[in-house]
Amino acid sequence: MQLRYLDFLPALKPPFVLAPTAAVIGRTVAGAGLALRGYATLRGDGEWIRVGANVCFGERATVHIADGFIGTVIGNDVTVGRHALVHACTLGDGVVVADGATVMDGATVGPHALIAPGALVPPRKTLAGGFVYAANPAQPVRAIGRDELAAGAAAMRRGAPDALTRSDDLPPLDMVPWLSAAAGPGPLHAFDGRAPALAHALAAPTSALVGDVRLGDEAGVFFGCAVVAGGARIEIGARSNIQDNSILVTDKARGDLVIGERVTFGHNVRMGAGTVEDDALVGMSAKVGDGVVVERGGVIAAGAWVEPGTVVRAGWIWAGRPAREFRPLKPHEREGFDGITAVYTRYATDYRAA
Repeated sequence: MQLRYLDFLPALKPPFVLAPTAAVIGRTVAGAGLALRGYATLRGDGEWIRVGANVCFGERATVHIADGFIGTVIGNDVTVGRHALVHACTLGDGVVVADGATVMDGATVGPHALIAPGALVPPRKTLAGGFVYAANPAQPVRAIGRDELAAGAAAMRRGAPDALTRSDDLPPLDMVPWLSAAAGPGPLHAFDGRAPALAHALAAPTSALVGDVRLGDEAGVFFGCAVVAGGARIEIGARSNIQDNSILVTDKARGDLVIGERVTFGHNVRMGAGTVEDDALVGMSAKVGDGVVVERGGVIAAGAWVEPGTVVRAGWIWAGRPAREFRPLKPHEREGFDGITAVYTRYATDYRAA
């Protein structure tokens, strides 16, 4: 679908192929040959997304911006993998962002580079073209020739197995596992006699809320997200936001997921049962095990892998794979996170009014 944001409509040069569950939004401009697989999301609301020609986004790929600050620029012949994230950055021509990889705010990836499966490019990093980059933070592994890179990109676009670009550590790439036993129109689906409840909150049209899911006022569940209670309960407090293609899934055996007020979940997060207290932040592309408790104002860094049962202390950042206590949150960072809450509250209001 192509969706307006405020006075902005996407401008896509034909031909293009958009899966029915994909979304292109707002200030998004793309050259000919754009392809979006299922639940891929290009969300140009608070800034511009500019995409070159012959660019392909795999299932649950996400592209977003930094509101009013940094747009996203993607060159020609770029391939972005399944459940990968491109956020407020610049990708040169021929770049391949493999399955589950993340490129963060202000980063620049030079032409014909490969960001390996699951790798994370930190904010403001500049990576030279012609190399393979792996790990978190992404480091150069070796040079890569254009023929090898093109073969990997072609395999990604065909959905073929490819050791260079493919990851098996991905969430479900559609909603079938959760909707087959659910019922209900649009993004809201009953399960086992329990239905989602929300009043002044956003459930984006390509999201799925299943079972006993409760959203507080001015909360937002954005595009491609799956919030699945599965016989348990999921609560999302007032003014909290769950950003695009995040997967929050639990069930009766695993227990409830309780998210407090003014909490931010970044794009492409995965979490099950647990507790996230008020004013906390779960960074983009994080994986959070069952039974994790994030205390008030605690932060899970982007790309972190948090082991089951971990307690993230109030006011501290946890980072790494596996995540460990990193350092206390700085006052200016706390102010920045408060700003994110305000931005996403505004987004949720704008989308609900559309």
